[in-house]
Amino acid sequence: MRNTPCHGPPRPYALAVAALLPLTACGSRAAGDTSSGRENPGTLTMAIIPSEDASSTAQHYKPLVKLIEDETGKKVVLQKATNYAAVIEAQRAHKAQIAIYGPLSYVVAKNSGVGLEPIAASLLTKGGSPGYWSYGITRAGNKDINSLSDFKDHKVCFVDENSTSGYLYPRAGLKQAGLKDGSYTKVMAGGHDASALSVAHGDCDAGFADNTMVDQLLIQKGKLKKGELKVVWKSPLIRSSPVAVSTDLSGELRRQLADVFTKKANADYLKSKGYCDGDDCFIYGYWGYVPVKDSDYKTVRDVCATTGEPQCKAGS
Repeated sequence: MRNTPCHGPPRPYALAVAALLPLTACGSRAAGDTSSGRENPGTLTMAIIPSEDASSTAQHYKPLVKLIEDETGKKVVLQKATNYAAVIEAQRAHKAQIAIYGPLSYVVAKNSGVGLEPIAASLLTKGGSPGYWSYGITRAGNKDINSLSDFKDHKVCFVDENSTSGYLYPRAGLKQAGLKDGSYTKVMAGGHDASALSVAHGDCDAGFADNTMVDQLLIQKGKLKKGELKVVWKSPLIRSSPVAVSTDLSGELRRQLADVFTKKANADYLKSKGYCDGDDCFIYGYWGYVPVKDSDYKTVRDVCATTGEPQCKAGS
């Protein structure tokens, strides 16, 4: 039997997007036992790290939201956070049952005692390796910047201090290139799209963003022309971004959500069941999801140890 949401019977498709995360009681501890690990609410709130504007985020996740609703019989509310820390705090406050993290923000959440369990990691291509890269970028016509060492004395765009490919790995790369704090001007753009576009538009001389944003998403949307940005650095492979569920949820519901993500939340299945067509079936440019465990993020913890970034030490 399906659970009843806070505001009436289950709806076939319910999607709400907000710029912040002022989540309601319905999305937190309503409709279930409030003891840890036993909740089975009628509404699931899914918090998303910042990457693009709210309307683009809603469109990218629409097939996934509909799939989860159909499989669980629950209303799913999508909340786009204004920064990475907001996603962490939403799960800490028991106001987001599902969260799509970046690898670093997941590690920070885990280190600081947030009750969460990783259930899946994004997969770029079917059968490929579950990972992605950080790009160091500048404008194609910029002959003064050809490597990270050339970022010295320039305005450099980062994404967010809790971003893996938009801050942590870039900081490690810059340090390895011999650049210290103060040898370049740091600008926090807030999202991967904003960082890449700031470089393209000349607001920053150089910057960082993940490979999917630079190579696919912005080009597909017509916001960036192919070849408009020059990639001068590519990070080591970063383990894919994890999906984590709150440990407030019952074990049965957590297992159900893990199965939905790892067995059905992929472009092939979504297309075959009529949830979407063509490229719209790729969730933020990714084919689907694979199983994941906490130890998969050891490399992120290792980079944290190398850089000594203060946010890495939260709760540790």
